[in-house]
Amino acid sequence: MYILSRSTTLLLLCLLLSDTVLSGKVTNPKRVPKNAVLLSKVSALTVRAGKKTTARRTNAVPQLKCVGPSHICKLYEVDVMRCKNEGADYDPNNIQWSCQASLPEEFKLGSTDVSCEGYESSDDPYVLSGSCGVEYRLLLTEKGEQRYGGGGSNQFWKFGSQDYERNPEDDGGKWAGRIFMILFLGVLFLILR
Repeated sequence: MYILSRSTTLLLLCLLLSDTVLSGKVTNPKRVPKNAVLLSKVSALTVRAGKKTTARRTNAVPQLKCVGPSHICKLYEVDVMRCKNEGADYDPNNIQWSCQASLPEEFKLGSTDVSCEGYESSDDPYVLSGSCGVEYRLLLTEKGEQRYGGGGSNQFWKFGSQDYERNPEDDGGKWAGRIFMILFLGVLFLILR
C-alpha cells in the first residue's frame, strides 16, 4: 500500500481545488444578486430591434440580429421577437427556445439562437437579467421568392429579372460574370469541337 506524504496530499488537494476554481465561477445559489436570474426559470423572452442587451462582463450587443442571408436581411427588419423556453435537452443549463415574430407573408424565420451573459462566467447557470439576445436567419417564403427572386443558380440566366434590391453598382459585376461565362463556354466549345 502506498501512503502519500502530508505535503504531497496537500499539493494534490490544492491542484484539485485550483482546477475547480479555474473552470469557471458560478453564482452561489444561497446569495443570488438581485440582477441575476436562473436561466432555466425564465419562461419567455421578448427582444426588440434597436435595443441593446444589458452587460456586466462583456459588451452590450443588439437584442435582435439578423445573421443571414445578408441580401434578405436587408429587405426586412424584425421589430419584435418572442421566444419561449421549451425546456432543456442534454444539460439542465442548455435551454431550448422556440421563437416567433410577426412577419410579412414573403418572409419566414429560419434558425434562431438565444444567448445570454452568464452572471459570473460563461458556465454560470445564472444569467444577467436583460442580457439575452437573439441571432436569427430570415428566409423567403414561396411568395417572397416570386417577389424578390430566388437567388439560386438559375438566377444567372434571368438577364432582365428584378433582383433582391436593385443596386446599379452591382450591374457591372453581374454583366462581367455573364460575359465571362459566355466566353468560357465559347472557348470550351472550340476546344471540344
